[in-house]
Amino acid sequence: MKKWHIVIDIEKCIGCFSCLMACKDEHVGNEWLPYTDAQQKGGQKWIATERVERGVYPHADVKYRTTLCNHCAGAPCAKAAPKAVSRREDGVVLLDPARAVGNKDLLKACPYGKITWNEELGTAQKCTLCAHLLDNGWEEPRCVHACPLRAMRVVRCESAAFEKLVRDKKLRPVVPRESGPRVYYKNLHLVDRCFIAGDIAYQDSDGECCAKNATVKLTKDGKLVGATTTDFFGGFRFDDIEPNSGQYTVEAVWDGRGGASADVEVFEESVEIGTVYL
Repeated sequence: MKKWHIVIDIEKCIGCFSCLMACKDEHVGNEWLPYTDAQQKGGQKWIATERVERGVYPHADVKYRTTLCNHCAGAPCAKAAPKAVSRREDGVVLLDPARAVGNKDLLKACPYGKITWNEELGTAQKCTLCAHLLDNGWEEPRCVHACPLRAMRVVRCESAAFEKLVRDKKLRPVVPRESGPRVYYKNLHLVDRCFIAGDIAYQDSDGECCAKNATVKLTKDGKLVGATTTDFFGGFRFDDIEPNSGQYTVEAVWDGRGGASADVEVFEESVEIGTVYL
């Protein structure tokens, strides 16, 4: 049977929070029984967008990661509270509104922290994937519908077809695959991995000059990791580097100016190595 999945492209997300506002608009003050009670206006988020900063000036970037219930095939919450959680054949995971009332233990049942507490109603709640809309002919939940740059999109397909999409597009989840998450990310490395960046320059009679189109290689233990060319300002970047992965060597070559190299060690954060002079 075809199942619902969400794919989020980190590179496209600009942190506009339209997904959060659409979720609030749909669920605050609205009971969609038997799917869920109304969501609390403030202090509760079924979908959340986190700002992630990497690097330091002048090589730094800011990206946004949006998280929500992963509607896991092997949902930990369903294992911990089987009477309060239902898993539909189309992949949507729901909390029973009656059994969620007063049941704060449901919050502990989700190891990813995506079950929230409604103080106004005294009940546990989470994203329903707007199942009340999907069951009435909508092709996507409100959060996806509201995304202006289509950083979020819905994929409704058989499990085998989605696994092929995961491989082809190099998608990754933020939760362990063992739980069978149905929310996957494109370009996730932009928030959970590191980059190595710097500038290549040389000195002449006019002072310091940028080495445009210089060839830069990144090696580790003598093996090539990646290669690129510098931009107009002599800048370069190697992304998708594993945190705490140890020592690398940056080697730069530019016609007429010879070459230069620098060693760099990657810990938990991205590294800006400064200027390497030819």
